[in-house]
Amino acid sequence: MAKQQRAMRTRRLILDTAATMIERNGYTATSIDGISATAGTTKGAVYFHFPSKRDIAAALFDEAHDSLRQIALATRARGPEASSLQSLIDTTHLLVRQFNRDAVTRACIQLCLEPHSPAPQARAYRLTWASTVRLLLESASVRREFREGVSAHAVAALVMSTAAGAELLAGREGRLLRPHLTTAMWRVILPGLVTPERAATLHPEGSPGIRLADPSPQAH
Repeated sequence: MAKQQRAMRTRRLILDTAATMIERNGYTATSIDGISATAGTTKGAVYFHFPSKRDIAAALFDEAHDSLRQIALATRARGPEASSLQSLIDTTHLLVRQFNRDAVTRACIQLCLEPHSPAPQARAYRLTWASTVRLLLESASVRREFREGVSAHAVAALVMSTAAGAELLAGREGRLLRPHLTTAMWRVILPGLVTPERAATLHPEGSPGIRLADPSPQAH
């Protein structure tokens, strides 16, 4: 049992170290030698858990994908009366929190931004995010939450493009995402999507249960 626990701790250490290095330096500049040296483990220990650097990237995506699915499930499980548009707003805030708190998520965003992602899971990760946005917006359209003439597909493209741009800038500048900017985005977008009466029922800053303070300004 103790041996198994040590192995699990070593695996966790390798993944956390790899995530931090990929986030800071990119996939290509991150090596098995560098991971083992930074983690304080032997190369043999790294290869015991992960036959290649690709396998490390794949394991990181598996974890990030699980977190993304949990966020999607959490915002969908609020009952039939819940606003689909509010669920999407909350999803974006939860994703900001996940990005800011989790080096694995930040590493996977970095991997997605690289020209040739080393792991096929990158596509599944992007598709899960895109399908979450589309499903919530299609539900909002069916429930007539939008102003007349608003296209759910156009809104989905806007939301995904804005999120991708924010992630790209944060990754390049080594900064965390700012929850107040997510709130500002929704305050700008919502008047074009819904009537003033419906806008008054929505929380661009996120529902009370998921409101978050800004992260510290230090670079990560």
